[in-house]
Amino acid sequence: MMSNDWLSADQLTTEPKQLNMTTLNFRSNSTLVELAKLTKENKVFNQPYIKETTTQKGFYLVKDEGIYLMNAFDTRSGNNNWVIYARGYNPNTLDRDLVWEKAHYVSADDFAEFIPLSSKAIDFLIDGGDIKVKLTDEDITVTCFKK
Repeated sequence: MMSNDWLSADQLTTEPKQLNMTTLNFRSNSTLVELAKLTKENKVFNQPYIKETTTQKGFYLVKDEGIYLMNAFDTRSGNNNWVIYARGYNPNTLDRDLVWEKAHYVSADDFAEFIPLSSKAIDFLIDGGDIKVKLTDEDITVTCFKK
């Protein structure tokens, strides 16, 4: 007698895909306030990895040695980019190896994502609001809040 190695449809089960989720906190400081002010003033914003622009205001979310928000607008020649690190992801003030491991857990690859912001969110940041970014394998959720 031959055995049936095939499973019937009622024997098949699939586990729901577990999504990795990371929450990044960006606390208000003078750099974030200035970044928000300059974002409000600028009219053209670059898209990462492509030579296209948008009039939608926003920041870049960048992961390399650390994880940070950065201006998506061009700075005037000679000016540096505006950068604010997520809490716990600044390799300049924390143990570089630890920051690298934490950032690597978020993503093995470096990335830059354009994070669109409404005028209301930008004004909120100018007034001292914080930003929380939740990342999963499929979504990015941005929340501005004040303690």
